[in-house]
Amino acid sequence: MKLRAQQLSQTSNALVVSDQHPANGTPAVMVNQLGLVKVPNPSTSNNMDNDSEDQRLPQVNGLLSKVDADLDNVLLGTLTIEGPHSSLVQHESNSDLGLGGIAVESSALVPVDVQANAVQPIGNIAERFHSLCLKDSGVLYEDPYIQIGLKAEWRAHQGRAVLFLGNKNTSPLVSVQAIILPPTHLKMELSLVPETIPPRAQVQCPLEVVNLLPSRDVAVLDFSYKFGNDMVNFKLQLPAVLNKFLQPISLSAEDFFPQWRSLSGPPLKLQEVVRGVKPLPLLEMANLFDSYSLTVSPGLDPNPNNLVASATFCSESTRAMLCLLRIETDPADRTQLRMTVASGDPTLTFELKEFIKEKLVSIPTATKKPPQASSTPPPPDQQASDPAALTDPGAMLAALL
Repeated sequence: MKLRAQQLSQTSNALVVSDQHPANGTPAVMVNQLGLVKVPNPSTSNNMDNDSEDQRLPQVNGLLSKVDADLDNVLLGTLTIEGPHSSLVQHESNSDLGLGGIAVESSALVPVDVQANAVQPIGNIAERFHSLCLKDSGVLYEDPYIQIGLKAEWRAHQGRAVLFLGNKNTSPLVSVQAIILPPTHLKMELSLVPETIPPRAQVQCPLEVVNLLPSRDVAVLDFSYKFGNDMVNFKLQLPAVLNKFLQPISLSAEDFFPQWRSLSGPPLKLQEVVRGVKPLPLLEMANLFDSYSLTVSPGLDPNPNNLVASATFCSESTRAMLCLLRIETDPADRTQLRMTVASGDPTLTFELKEFIKEKLVSIPTATKKPPQASSTPPPPDQQASDPAALTDPGAMLAALL
């Protein structure tokens, strides 16, 4: 009894992470994966859609509406008209989901206690995150003591990444701890992180990622370490974002139009008028979509002011599912456009529409960073002989150390 009383009196330091409920709810409609269908009559390629029985005007940002099915109809004059609210689809905002569901547009650095961190990061954390959303190798975080690099490879609904933890100083980093806080749609497993990183040493920590279902929620890395008397703790968004599970695909008119017509309206086809768009020439907008693995097919839309794009999204729940996109622009006002997104899964359609809207309204621009005195550049001969050191995080850390 005495031993039992001692056991009960002891406190536990274990960290318990409970399961989270899906942020976006269970889709009301489940549709099987789309397959490509050939059109028997090629003459239909001049008509994106002739069926206009359920046409309604789109609504402003964040509100869903019936979809205008006539792609030949130029609606530039009606972009300023707001339609009635739709009750067909209801979705919760992803911005109030806590650590498991931090929106992409929020700050990539979320300090636990700003006053407790005497160590300040080097460079712009948000810019580093946005950069890694578009590429698979680079620096995620850096301060005077440590540099965290990331290198990833994505295939279908799975990803394999490596975190490179580099101690930049001649004293060890102790009490090192790394905890992954995944959203409900991602299954993530980080290998063991050593409690001590020796001086001028680099540690590699593999990270496995599995995408379960469509979502824009972002995983978070909760990282802490101690250097001398400085205890540093920060939270970083990890670039395991929606576009990492998109695969570009180019469609012909015979493949595109039957799929577009088969998705007649909400919740599989959603349309929205987006205002506050950063003005872009059509070519630059096409390049933006291409950077997020959405392939633009020139000539499919008869209106030269519009864009049509497609991609395949991969997750455990949807498998490989075709996604279709149409952008209608107004040459007289590039700050607004009409966007239509379609897929065979209602959750995927909504999440992809919101994801693209975020990119059009808030386009991140990388700024040239001044050289940091605390970072030691690699020798000139190494820079010239090893071009991979400029982009590969492992090479960058090796050069640094």
